[in-house]
Amino acid sequence: MSPVVLGLGLFGGLFGGHDGNCRQGVEQAARTMQRIERQWPLRSPVDPVVVYLQRLGERLASVDAGGRRGSWRFHVLRNLEPTAFAAGGGNIVVSDGLIALVRGEDELAAVLAHEIAHQQLGHFCRASSDAGRRIRLGSVVQHFDLDFEIDADAAAVRRLALAGYDPGAMRGVLTCLTHRRPRSSNSGLNARLDALDGVLGSRSGAQVRSAPGFERVRRLVLEDVGGGVKRCR
Repeated sequence: MSPVVLGLGLFGGLFGGHDGNCRQGVEQAARTMQRIERQWPLRSPVDPVVVYLQRLGERLASVDAGGRRGSWRFHVLRNLEPTAFAAGGGNIVVSDGLIALVRGEDELAAVLAHEIAHQQLGHFCRASSDAGRRIRLGSVVQHFDLDFEIDADAAAVRRLALAGYDPGAMRGVLTCLTHRRPRSSNSGLNARLDALDGVLGSRSGAQVRSAPGFERVRRLVLEDVGGGVKRCR
């Protein structure tokens, strides 16, 4: 397991492509993905896990685009650490560990909707605020800004509702993450949960629904990695 990936967390912010210059965004995103592919193992695009994730991601991305799919690519990192991040240029990366962690397709959709929001809100074309943090991981840079994360959470809730998923799943994933981290490191997550409650209102309770496609893919992941990740409760 890569020690660099162990330094990441679920909803780890933005990777690369975030220099405030939109004109260079696509090229920079391509360079970021090349670095990721060199440093960390990714599943093949024809892997059933990736095929499933691509279909789910395209469904979410197209709900406010008149049904148009656009140029989105969803990648799966072969690592047990639950991880998800946007790399710019329509590239979204999640890990095997993330798929094993979430309780159902609604929660996986919430993760993807959050990362899609980073790009559609223009976060790769805006300079980070003073509250943002930059962390170098290998040859790529991770950007984290709490304001961006809160905005992406709210946008994800709207996207989930449009796509027919439970909007409360966004809260379910964040709550799960607070249980996996030391309480002292949860201040940012708690701020996101407080903001999310204001957006969700009475819809804050997530209902875990069975989705055969998701369960099949999760079994494939667990067969490959040999377990080691406990599903959220």
